[in-house]
Amino acid sequence: MRPPTILFLFVAATVSAQPLLPVPGGSLVYTESNPASVNLFDPGTLTTTPLTTATTAATLIAPSGCCVSATRDVIFADFTGVSIYRIDVLGNMTTMATSLINNVNRVIEDYNGDVVYTGNAFLYAPSSVMRLNTLGLVTTIAVLTGNPLGIMLEPTGNSPTGNYVVTLPLQGELQRVDSAGGVTVLATGLSFPTGVSRFPNGDYAVAAAGTDSIMRVPANGGTPTTFVPGSMLGNIKDVVADGQGGFYVSEAGGLTGNRLQHVDAGGAVSLIAGNGAFSGQYLQNVNVAASVSTPPGAGAAPNGLGSLTLDFPAYPGGSYQTFISDSVHPGISFGAADPRGTPLNPGPLFQQSFPVGFPGITACWAGALSGSGGGAVTMNLSPTIKNFLRNTPAGIRVHFQVAIINPMSPSSVARISNLCTVIFQ
Repeated sequence: MRPPTILFLFVAATVSAQPLLPVPGGSLVYTESNPASVNLFDPGTLTTTPLTTATTAATLIAPSGCCVSATRDVIFADFTGVSIYRIDVLGNMTTMATSLINNVNRVIEDYNGDVVYTGNAFLYAPSSVMRLNTLGLVTTIAVLTGNPLGIMLEPTGNSPTGNYVVTLPLQGELQRVDSAGGVTVLATGLSFPTGVSRFPNGDYAVAAAGTDSIMRVPANGGTPTTFVPGSMLGNIKDVVADGQGGFYVSEAGGLTGNRLQHVDAGGAVSLIAGNGAFSGQYLQNVNVAASVSTPPGAGAAPNGLGSLTLDFPAYPGGSYQTFISDSVHPGISFGAADPRGTPLNPGPLFQQSFPVGFPGITACWAGALSGSGGGAVTMNLSPTIKNFLRNTPAGIRVHFQVAIINPMSPSSVARISNLCTVIFQ
């Protein structure tokens, strides 16, 4: 998640000897097997940093899904070892859960800090979407017909948890699972879908491994269309949004080997890193660290008070502006000449603010990042929520994105953060 002029360069990747923790915003975390490892990749510097040591990696069998938490810990699963682990900001690896009843495919962090994962049928356990809560208790969210693989958190709903969009490769389907276990089929006829992410306008990007293409599914479900044809990719494994309207795509094995590709908002493909960047024989899962997150107790803001942590290491001292909305995809359109607003990607890239004169932000509605690219936004939204939405902030969910401002960039926006959702108690 760096400026395009850096993203589209390809040089030999280097390996750093010391972990760079906590994980910087915009960096990628990925898992490999044979040998087993968890690693950090900076797409700006093309630098790879091992997050597992020889000792910790020796305890792993087949690392699978991974994600970066709101507190910048790395959470990952071991498919064959039926376990979930955490690597904290000090580099310590601990076991979150082991001897699970399912083989764990992919993991995400829910708004309330729980880990939600897709699980293959294993012995007597059915194919499921499962929850590992912050107390270590594992529960079933939904039992599915067919093994789910990819999973993404959907920023909708009014409860402290989200909805979960999953791929079912053998069924060729994309499904939405709500927190109560209800299942909605969003698309059928996909060719072995393995990964899922989101376009800025709410459509779904699906990695279709059967055709090595990226498919686009309407936000409310419908007929898939081709966003990137298979002729431009190979051995596709996963797709993850880059925060700029484009995506990172991981490829594993086969004739082209392990590769990390970038797809921009218009569908153009660029190679970020090839086989030399990866030590293992099989690249498993890739995920991106958020540039905007909530502090510990992710997603919970008592009585309308809350704050955001900003992390844009590629933009030290950069000017930023915060956007807020009570709905997910109203958007602000870019200028007609902005390449991020192409017909292939008509959705805007960040949120529409409340009406002009919107009160309630007590600090840093706009400001400058520190010399290391960090910052914080502190807010008291109680008066505004009461005026614009309802009498009490309890249960309100609002969505934030932060834009890095540069007059020389298209539409004066150099970089746009991930979507961050805050729930008020």
